[in-house]
Amino acid sequence: MKIRIWLYSLIGIAWCCVGGSSAFGSELDDSFTELRSEAENMVNEVDINRKVVSSKRLVRAALKHLEKVSVERACNDFIRNAIWREGELFISIFTDEGVCLAHGDDHEQIWKSIKNVKGVGGGPLITEMLSVGARGGRVSYLWNNGFRSAYVKTFVKDGMTYVVDCGFYPENSEFATKQLVKTAISYFAQNGKEATFALISNPNGPFVKGDIYMFVYNYKGVNVAHGNNAALVGQNLIDLTDSRGKPQIKDIIDVAKNKGKGWYEYVWKNEPKRAYIERMVDPSTKIPYAVSAGYYPKITLPRVENYVKRAIGFLKSNGAKEAMSEFSNVVGQFAIGGLGIMVFNYEGKCLANGINPAYTGQNLLKLEDDQGRLYVRDIIAAARKSGKVLLSFALANATAIIYAENVETPDGKYIMASIYYPSSKISSTQTLVNRALDYFNDNTAESSFDVFSGRSSNFVRGDLTVFVYDEEGTRLVNGPQKSQIWENYLKLSDQQGKSIVSDLIAIGINGGGWATYQVRNARRRIYVKAASKTLKNGDVKNYIIGSGYFL
Repeated sequence: MKIRIWLYSLIGIAWCCVGGSSAFGSELDDSFTELRSEAENMVNEVDINRKVVSSKRLVRAALKHLEKVSVERACNDFIRNAIWREGELFISIFTDEGVCLAHGDDHEQIWKSIKNVKGVGGGPLITEMLSVGARGGRVSYLWNNGFRSAYVKTFVKDGMTYVVDCGFYPENSEFATKQLVKTAISYFAQNGKEATFALISNPNGPFVKGDIYMFVYNYKGVNVAHGNNAALVGQNLIDLTDSRGKPQIKDIIDVAKNKGKGWYEYVWKNEPKRAYIERMVDPSTKIPYAVSAGYYPKITLPRVENYVKRAIGFLKSNGAKEAMSEFSNVVGQFAIGGLGIMVFNYEGKCLANGINPAYTGQNLLKLEDDQGRLYVRDIIAAARKSGKVLLSFALANATAIIYAENVETPDGKYIMASIYYPSSKISSTQTLVNRALDYFNDNTAESSFDVFSGRSSNFVRGDLTVFVYDEEGTRLVNGPQKSQIWENYLKLSDQQGKSIVSDLIAIGINGGGWATYQVRNARRRIYVKAASKTLKNGDVKNYIIGSGYFL
């Protein structure tokens, strides 16, 4: 099992192209249309606050249950009784040495240990769980290739100490931003100023999540930590203003000083940004600080696509020399919030990079994402093959969706791309299903099912996994859990009597789409598409490939 500490979601899992590799152009356009329409017209009803409250409530209920019965009896109840499930929320129990005793209905985790898993500062995760759990609180870590936020509380029985854990996989920039700040403050209390500020200023550290990073100021306006530009550390930026002239640093300090905590909106690099701020006081020196992190609420996939196309137009109109210089200018017209244009030649040399200008001039074919995937190599190969592609990788502790196009001009041939960090279960679910469909189209059914079922595969991302049914309703894949494979679920209904599998088959055959059901005491939204394989006898067998999440 690969587990790594995180500070909220998405980094991620490495996925591949959206749309099938055959007839790629039309399928990719359809995928873009789906992502646009779903993101713009479907309300993302994932209630993060409810899940925060529910996870805490379930832990408290589990503690009361443990007071009444033995640990063995309680663990049996937690893994088998449906009353301990609410959507993806379930109870986990760990010993003080990190041995798992219960983990919802995922029985394969029982007896496995997390004692070697590292926490935020490099220490054991179980140590952090015990520390936070002594008073009750949230911890964050990577599980099943996804970032999990869990409420933990310790309890003692018969002289033994245990940790009760209940969590979920959020994909919400507001929640991520707030959790980064709160986790940093908690880390500060345990590890002190120097260790915390150094970790915040590490661009590859756990306090960076995609294009969300942290920054800390004392009340004089001196920057003491910065996750995006370490060169700012030590500078007095009290007079710094945003893109519209607002006294950004003064306002941030004012929120911390006079309100204690809160949200603040400003414009950074010509893009609206929303920052969460809290006051933090050094217990030894009594010096107060304004601790903050922010996100860009209006960056969407369609905007990223249009952004790349605008850059392509600039390249064709102004020539390669002027374009490459402008793309790498961090204050130029293509510097928009956390966005930046990347340009590569076919050999992997970076010709421009508005996200990290230091990469310009380097050959990046061997550059790896967080999961060891050679993502620049894959971007170039896919764009050369298909003209335009939508890829996903694990970068900066987050899921990075990269839109890229192959461009030919009199000056040369280029791959132009930009990165978008989604914060929506909608886009993540669709991307996963389209990725699975693409893999299925390029491989045999059996090998595809094997990969979809692998616990460490790229098709398992937190609570998002792939399922497959044949057209008769037989379940062939259920993520990494195989206990219900080969059972027929055609007549399966949800808790309100609504047909599930038969409806999903109909939706898939008729072009694919979304459906919502009431299961496990919560609403679940599912996205499906149809696929087919020609058998050796010439017959065509149809399948439904899908994934879903709890609202």
